[in-house]
Amino acid sequence: MSRIKPAFIPTPRVVTSPVQVATFLGRSEEWFRQRRERLEADGFPRKDRLLDGWDLDAINAWLDKRAGLGQHLSPESTINPCDEVFGIG
Repeated sequence: MSRIKPAFIPTPRVVTSPVQVATFLGRSEEWFRQRRERLEADGFPRKDRLLDGWDLDAINAWLDKRAGLGQHLSPESTINPCDEVFGIG
């Protein structure tokens, strides 16, 4: 009996190996292994022991915070400039 292939295969949110984390960061596995302790001391997400992996959304949130994204947003800055042109809002 053959297995039915699922119609939708989601992108994993949790990766389970250091090489996957390193690749996500655009670095080598060795780079990640050498700097992991320092990264974690700076707030980099630790490996989740229950899920046995790293949450990519948490890594993205850490990267966003380091880049200063979202820190200077006011309600006015979230308005789409096209709204004025088209008389929306």
